[in-house]
Amino acid sequence: MPTDYLNLSLGDVRAELGAIARDAQAAFAALDGPRLNWRPSATQWSVAQCLDHLLNANREMFEAMDAALDPARPRSVWQRLPVLPRLFGRALIRSQRPEATRKFTAPQAAQPASSAIDAGILERFVEAQHAAAARAGALDPAAAARTVMVSPFVAFITYTVLDGWRVIVTHEHRHVEQARRVTQAPGFPA
Repeated sequence: MPTDYLNLSLGDVRAELGAIARDAQAAFAALDGPRLNWRPSATQWSVAQCLDHLLNANREMFEAMDAALDPARPRSVWQRLPVLPRLFGRALIRSQRPEATRKFTAPQAAQPASSAIDAGILERFVEAQHAAAARAGALDPAAAARTVMVSPFVAFITYTVLDGWRVIVTHEHRHVEQARRVTQAPGFPA
């Protein structure tokens, strides 16, 4: 049964983050540096770039979440609009589903390294997953559901912190699947 990304609870988010870590470890642990950095074409990312992109995007998301959850920070006009966060959140979650076919250009802050990435990228990704699960577990579910954050990538897009976590999980599934397809592409080094 497909994951209902739109209705994940924080507990579900934590479970999904752990599952993504295990999946990435199982799929990519046997790959050395050259295979992690192999690209099917000049316009496609390697496995390492997919993981690096997720680390970069999540770092930006966590900073935006922290800012939204800080009561000392003033709220933007976009955060105070009542309907937009719900609409934007749901639309963004849907757009990032692994089975979605629309391609996006990663924002500059979330771009992966363009040169070779060291083989420790998988270990860093798995460790970051565990840290993210702990971060999600420390949140008050009611506060996450009502607190509106500003997208770190597009300043007029807002969604709840809970939807931000849902976006992270959905986005991670999308790019782990992309990385898996890299390993199945013609010419992938054995």
